[in-house]
Amino acid sequence: MTLLFQPSPPDHVPGERMVDFDMFHVPEGQDDPVEIWHDLVRRGVPRIFYTPRNGGHWVFLDYADIVEAYRDHTVFSTYQTPVPPIEPFPVVQPQGVDPPAHNVFRRLLAPMFTPTAVRGMIGELERRASELIDRFAARGECDFITEFAERFPTSTFLHLFGLPEEQLDAFLALANVFFRSTDAETRARNIGEIYAVLDTLFREKERNPGNDIASAIVAARDEEGRQHPWEDILNCGFLLFVAGLDTVTNTMAYIWRYLATTPAARRHFRERLDDPDAFLRAIEELMRINAVSNLFRRVTHDCEYKGVQLRRNDRVVLPNTVANRDPRVFSDPQAIDLDREVNVHLTFGVGPHRCIGSVLAKREVMVSLQQWLRRIPEFELAPEQPAGSAFGGSVMGFTALRLRWVRVEA
Repeated sequence: MTLLFQPSPPDHVPGERMVDFDMFHVPEGQDDPVEIWHDLVRRGVPRIFYTPRNGGHWVFLDYADIVEAYRDHTVFSTYQTPVPPIEPFPVVQPQGVDPPAHNVFRRLLAPMFTPTAVRGMIGELERRASELIDRFAARGECDFITEFAERFPTSTFLHLFGLPEEQLDAFLALANVFFRSTDAETRARNIGEIYAVLDTLFREKERNPGNDIASAIVAARDEEGRQHPWEDILNCGFLLFVAGLDTVTNTMAYIWRYLATTPAARRHFRERLDDPDAFLRAIEELMRINAVSNLFRRVTHDCEYKGVQLRRNDRVVLPNTVANRDPRVFSDPQAIDLDREVNVHLTFGVGPHRCIGSVLAKREVMVSLQQWLRRIPEFELAPEQPAGSAFGGSVMGFTALRLRWVRVEA
């Protein structure tokens, strides 16, 4: 098989821009995976550098360069971008298609994730969050990841897609392999399993449509009144599967981890439970400081970018956590200011592929925290945390986060 999108050997990379860095490796004893990125900044590595790890790729560290890579699809494509490189890789719709072709499915999905549409979901989100919290509130402790942060966004996805709740554990298992494994054979098998589930889902929705996103995708028609190609339908489902689960889970993990160690921040949110604007402004700041995603782009053609020679099919990794702490953009960027007024963070990207589900993601976090603080106003980290739970990669986070509190009567 001819591999069309594999990067070339890095003989175009000057020695001073070569840095040995593995985004998937979190050193033993490091309990916060984002620190592997900020350590690069502290070490003073080049703001654009190349690492031979994971198939070889560039890294941009400046906010301005990361924004440029998000916006200029003529140079930095979203098509066939995985790190490490995998072929064939699903052409996720619309994220993995460059403009203007991406507009077909973006226009289809956008109305389902508008602020108005998401407001209509609030009651269901509140119910789901409360139901999960009720399972452990009286116990006085929980593993936040496995008992809440994984289950809440995944169960919400199942609901929105019209899937039975009984599939929750199976979907969690599929998502964990997809986001954690770096083994090509394992990942390829996992992608095939996800697509098999999606194919079964969409076939069922074609026969028995409901009031859900999967039914809407299957029922949609192109400009000539025809159903969209089945492969594109599956690819759209795949995007929604992978995009809405892990990032929300690990954003929540970081936020709860911070709140568990910061009494003043807990008090700040409790005092604003009935002030949604101030509550959301504080959440935006925690999303800025706790950006968990490192997104990928692929260079479309040989070119020079700011004095750096790029070759066709070179991969570029864009670490949002570094962009969001750029001192040229954010005042006192390392400080967490829950009243920060101007917050142009890149947690959800920018440009034509800005996260279409950002409104829902923020609402999921907001509703979860509101319901949590009403039941568990004070909590802290358990004294013993599982060793080695931090992980890096395209989404950073934790496999476990133990919290405890004074037991609350059910």
